[in-house]
Amino acid sequence: MSLIPGEMGPVAGLDPVRRLRVMAAATPGCVLLERFVAAPFDVVWAVAADLENELPRYQPFVRTVRVTPRGEDRLDVRALGNARLSADFDAVLRSGWCWMQSRHITFGLAATPVPGGTLVGRAGSTRRRPLRRLAVPVLRRAFARELDRFEARVQARRRDDR
Repeated sequence: MSLIPGEMGPVAGLDPVRRLRVMAAATPGCVLLERFVAAPFDVVWAVAADLENELPRYQPFVRTVRVTPRGEDRLDVRALGNARLSADFDAVLRSGWCWMQSRHITFGLAATPVPGGTLVGRAGSTRRRPLRRLAVPVLRRAFARELDRFEARVQARRRDDR
């Protein structure tokens, strides 16, 4: 059984960030951070959805990303890290929603428009049980820095679009 949400269609009444909260709560050892970004949803999601070009710019452990479409919103994603490690992800990417799972980690990013900007959620965990407890404080710090870089990418794209 796949843990990728949306297999049976969207859940009524849940915006993408709320759905990410549910997924984080249901995923053992998952860390969730949220951030308000003072930019329109379309600009924020343009950065988030551009996995091949933008993900390596705000995720410091990722050097390159290759995306292969598998269907309407399903993707195969191969991420190569700076330490020459690689991970193959089963991913769902749709407006406001990205959920990726590899054999070892989960990655979630969601966004929803709010007054004055966009609320962004970032979730993730290791799927390796022995590492979960150790990983939580590390992931919290890493995600905070990652969201700083993500927000900087959004502001850069916003300047470039003017």
